[in-house]
Amino acid sequence: MNNIKRMVLAILCVLALCLTAWGAAAEPADFIGENAYGAGGVIRVQVTMDGDKIVKIKTLEQHETAGLGTTAIVQLTKTIVKANSLEVDSVSGATLSSISFKAAVRQAVETALGVDPTAGIELGENEYLGLSENALGGRLLIKATIADGVISAIDILEAYESSEVGVPALETMKQRIIEANSTEVDSISGATVTCKAICEAVHQAVESAAQ
Repeated sequence: MNNIKRMVLAILCVLALCLTAWGAAAEPADFIGENAYGAGGVIRVQVTMDGDKIVKIKTLEQHETAGLGTTAIVQLTKTIVKANSLEVDSVSGATLSSISFKAAVRQAVETALGVDPTAGIELGENEYLGLSENALGGRLLIKATIADGVISAIDILEAYESSEVGVPALETMKQRIIEANSTEVDSISGATVTCKAICEAVHQAVESAAQ
């Protein structure tokens, strides 16, 4: 009987340790994200994650216009947490602040989840990936078709630029780069950051093709 009791106690102790470890692992944790392209400069946030759930967002640094950019940050904080998603609309009249804030939060969330942006992407013959983390919206991921040193196609796989300025700029830059067969092309006025990012990404793809 004593042996049975000892065995039961041992099992209970193991279960208690497992539950304690599981509870510790399940504790919410904080992750930092930032983006340099807010209307006033750097936006830096701290995101509290509980597993894959966004529990809380705290803005650590921002230099946005009071009553406009700051209001957008407050609104987006509530919207993102409520939706547990970054797929939310930017705040009208505060596009730069909105895009930069969401980019900062995205960086923190993806760090928490261990996201690999290139995972699962299949490449065909003469296709190469290019990545820039310096776009207005954070990440810009492209796929370029390059053969014998010639860039014949560029596909945008992931981007978070503004629909009004950034997206059209990307389309124009794709054509300029292909026609010049070079990333040494003029940027588009009002979209310099976006243009530099796609040039950086394509250049990376070109270097991969040359290896």
